[in-house]
Amino acid sequence: MRSLVLICAVGFLCGALAKNKKDDKVKIAVYYESLCPDSKQFITTQLAPVWRDFRGGVKVKLVPYGKSTHDKINGKWEFTCHHGPDECYGNKMQSCILKDKSLQDTEKMEMIICLMGQTSPDKSLDTCLDQVKRSSESVKLKQCASGEQGSALLAAAGDKTAVVGRPLSFVPTIVINEKFDQAVQDAAFSNLKKVVCDRSTTKSANCT
Repeated sequence: MRSLVLICAVGFLCGALAKNKKDDKVKIAVYYESLCPDSKQFITTQLAPVWRDFRGGVKVKLVPYGKSTHDKINGKWEFTCHHGPDECYGNKMQSCILKDKSLQDTEKMEMIICLMGQTSPDKSLDTCLDQVKRSSESVKLKQCASGEQGSALLAAAGDKTAVVGRPLSFVPTIVINEKFDQAVQDAAFSNLKKVVCDRSTTKSANCT
C-alpha cells in the first residue's frame, strides 16, 4: 500500500514539474491577416527571429483572421475580409497549414514566415512548400483552402479572434501570456525580443 502511495506521489510530482516546465514558455498569440502589411512586417521581422532564437522558450499561436467578418448563409460560411477575397483565401490557406497534422510544427512556422514574406502570400504556397521540402502537400492544402474545410477553419479562427476583440482595434494584435495589454502590444510590435526577454524565467543567451 505504501509503495502504491509513493508511486502515486512521485507520479503527481513529476506531472506537476512537467506542467510547470511547460508553463515556463512565454506564450505569444498573434491575430493577423495574410495580406496586411503590418502583419507581414511583424511576422517576418519580429516573430520569425524570436521564434528561431528562443524556440525552446516560446510557444506561438497564430490566428489568421484579423478584421474579417463571417456569417452562415443557406448553410455555407460567407466571409468579408479586410483586404478582399484574396485575403480570405490566404487566411484559409494559412489556417489549413496550421491545422495540417502531417506537417511538423517547425514546418508550419517556416511556411507561415515564408508566405508572409512574399508579395502575394495567397499565391505563394508552392514556393513555401518547396522551402520546407513538402511539395507533395500542395494539392491537399489547396483543396482544403478552396473547400468547406477551409471555410470551417476560418470561421473557427474568427471565433477565437472575437474573444480578443470584435473588431480588433489593430492588426496584428499580439497577446503575451494569454492576457491582452495595450502597452505590451505596442512594445511587442516594435521589439518582441525585449518583451520575451523581460518575461522569460530562464534567461536565454540571446537576451544579453
